[in-house]
Amino acid sequence: MSWMSPNLAWLQVLLSLHVTAWLQNAPPNIVFHQNEEPGWRFLGNESYTDHFTLLQKEHSSVLIGARNYLYNISLVNMTEFVHQRISWQPSGAHRELCFLKGKSEHDCHNYIRIGARTDEEHMIVCGTNAYKPQCRTYRLGPDGGALEHQKETEGQGFCPYDPTHNSTAVVADGQMYSATVADFSGLDALIFREPLRTERSDLKLLNDPNFVSSMVYDEYVLFFFREAAVEYMNCGKVVYSRVARVCRKDKGGPHQFGDRWTSFLKARLNCSVPGDYPFYFDEIQGASEVVRGQYGGEGAELVYGVFTTPVNSIGGSAVCAFSMRDMMRTFDGEFKEQATMNANWLRVSPSKVPEPRPGQCVNDSRTLPDVSVNFVKSHSLMDEAVPSFFSIPLLVRISSQYRFSSIAVDPQVMAVSGEVYDVMFVGTDDGRVLKAINIGQRGSEPAVRSVVVEELQLLRSSETVRRLSVVRVPGQEDRLLVVSDDAVVSVPLHRCGSGKITNCSDCIGLQDPYCAWDTRSRQCVAHGENNNKKHFLQNIPRGEHKACPAPTHVMSAMAPQPLDDKDIDEQCPQCSACNPSPCTNSIDSNAIPNSEKIVIYSADTLGMAVATSVLATLVVGFVAGYLFSRHFRHESSYSNMPLHSHQQLNRLTDPNLNAESSSYLPPCANNKPAINLVLNVPPKNANGKNANSSTDNKPIQKVKKTYI
Repeated sequence: MSWMSPNLAWLQVLLSLHVTAWLQNAPPNIVFHQNEEPGWRFLGNESYTDHFTLLQKEHSSVLIGARNYLYNISLVNMTEFVHQRISWQPSGAHRELCFLKGKSEHDCHNYIRIGARTDEEHMIVCGTNAYKPQCRTYRLGPDGGALEHQKETEGQGFCPYDPTHNSTAVVADGQMYSATVADFSGLDALIFREPLRTERSDLKLLNDPNFVSSMVYDEYVLFFFREAAVEYMNCGKVVYSRVARVCRKDKGGPHQFGDRWTSFLKARLNCSVPGDYPFYFDEIQGASEVVRGQYGGEGAELVYGVFTTPVNSIGGSAVCAFSMRDMMRTFDGEFKEQATMNANWLRVSPSKVPEPRPGQCVNDSRTLPDVSVNFVKSHSLMDEAVPSFFSIPLLVRISSQYRFSSIAVDPQVMAVSGEVYDVMFVGTDDGRVLKAINIGQRGSEPAVRSVVVEELQLLRSSETVRRLSVVRVPGQEDRLLVVSDDAVVSVPLHRCGSGKITNCSDCIGLQDPYCAWDTRSRQCVAHGENNNKKHFLQNIPRGEHKACPAPTHVMSAMAPQPLDDKDIDEQCPQCSACNPSPCTNSIDSNAIPNSEKIVIYSADTLGMAVATSVLATLVVGFVAGYLFSRHFRHESSYSNMPLHSHQQLNRLTDPNLNAESSSYLPPCANNKPAINLVLNVPPKNANGKNANSSTDNKPIQKVKKTYI
C-alpha cells in the first residue's frame, strides 16, 4: 500500500489549490494600528455602556441614540451641540416593574433604538424604556436644531425591549415600518406598520429572525434579516439570509385579514463560493444602502451585504452584492410550499397560483379574494434564491479572530484614468475597518479581483463596529462615521497624506482610488476635487507605475504584471518629477536598485509551482521504481529456478520460447514435482461400474494437475 502515500499527498495538494483559489486573505496594502489614526471621537458617558445608535443624518449633524439621552453631534468635529441634548429617563414605576421582571439595573434604563423623520418638521423616536417600549414625537427646529417634545405613545411593535436585540425601522409616506419583537420574551417577531403585522407564531413567515437593515425601494419596503430556515427543518437546523418585501400601498386583507399583510414575501440571499459543492456564507450581518453605478458597461442598482459562517463552524466572512433587478425577478418567480408536515419543500406549479397573483401591489388590497390572501399567507417563501451579482463574493476572510459585522459603500469613486470603483468599508467585531475595492470587471474573467487598500484599528479589540456610514459636509473633508456600543468615531475616507506614505511608489502601491501622486508637489494627495489630472500618477489595477521605482514597505497583494506604455505619462516633466532618469518609454533596469526589485508571487503562481513539482516528483519516482524492479526481477526470478521447473514451463508454453522469454513468470514455491490434487472419485469395478461394497470402496484417488 506504499503507493497510497504519494497519491494522498497529491490529493492534499489539489485540495489546497482548490481552497486557495477563493480564500482571498491577502494582506492590506497598509495598516494603521490603534491611536495611529485617532480621528474625532464622541464617547458619551464613559462610566457605562451607552449602546449608541445612529438615528438620523442631517446636513452637518447626526442624531445619536444612547442610554437615557439623545445627542445631537456636529459632523465637523464630533462635539455635542450646546443645549441640544435631550434627556429621556424612564419613570420610577417603570423601573420598579423592570426589576420585578427579573432584569438587572443595567437593563432597566431607556435605550433609544429607533428614530426617523416622518416629514420635514417632525421626527419619531422610540426607546426600550425599562422593558416597556415607548415612542415620542418631536418637532424639529430650523436647520435640524433643537427638538421640541410634542406627544408620547406606546412603542410596542416599533422598538425592542432589549437594547441588544437586532431591530430596524424606516419611514415611508409618513408611516414607520419596523422589524423587531413585540413581547417581553423576544419570541413574537414581527414586521409592523400600524395596524398591519405578520402573523403571530407562524414559523413559515418568521422563524427566530435577526433584522439587520431596512430600506424603501420603488413601491416596496425591504427588510434584510437572518432566520432559522423552515424549509430545512426536517433535516436539522440551519440559518439562512433573507430579504422580505411588503407593499407600501398594502391596506390589509378583507374580513378577518384586516390587520395582516397581503403582500409579504421573502426569498433567500445566496452568498456562496460556487462549485460542485458550494461553500455558503449563510448569516447576513449588515447591508448597505442601494448604490447605483456602471458595472461591465451596463447600469445596475446594487445592495452590498456582509455575511458570515455559523459561530460553530469555520470562521469565515464575505461581502456579496445583489442586484435589485435580480431581487425583484426572484419575487416575481415561482413559490415554494410544503404539502404536508413531513413532506419536503418543493416548487409550486404555476397552475396552482391564483389570480390576481399573490404578493403583488394593488390599489386596494381589501378587495382581494380570500383565495389570494390565503395563498400568500401559506406561501410566503419564494422557490429560487437571489443570486450574487458577481457570481462570487467580492471579499472573503477566513479567520478565527474576527468576523465582518457591518458595511458602507462609497459608490463610483473615479480614478485618474476615468475608471470608477465602489469603495467598500467593512467593519469587524474586533474594532477594525477594512477598505477594499474590486478591480475586476463584470463580464470579464475574472469578474472579481479584490484589493484590500487599508486596515484601520479604530476601536478596542473587544468592541464591535455596529454601523458604518459615509458622510459629506459641504466645505469639509468627506468622512466615515464608525458607531460602536461605546464610541462614535469619525475618520477621513482616505489617508493619502499619511506619514507612512512618503514616496511615489508607496502612493501608487496603495491602489486607493482617492489617492494619486502629484508630480509637482511630490506628495500623495487626494485628486478628487482637482479637474486637471495630467499631473497625477496612479495605477489602480497593478499598483505600480513605470515612472516610479518599485514599492518599499507598501506592496500590492497582487502579482506584478507587465506594464503598458500608456501607464506612463507622455510628458517628460512628470517623469522627471519622480524619476531623475531621462524620460523614455521604458524603464532602465539599472535605474532601480537591486534592493528594491521585489518579486511578489501570487497564490495561484505558488500553487502551480508546488503542483508541478509534486507531479514531476511522482512521475520520476514511478519511472525509477519501475526500472529498478525490472532490473532486479530479471536477474533473480528465473535464474534461481530449478531445472525441472524450466522444463515444466517449456512444456506448457511455446517450445520456441527460450528461458529468457519466460523469466518473468513467478518461480515455484518448492522443489517438489508437480502438485497433486486430491479428489473424491467413486471406485470402479472391473466392468467399469461403480462398486457398491463398502469393503472395496477406495474413496481417495490422486489426480495429477499442474497449475500454470
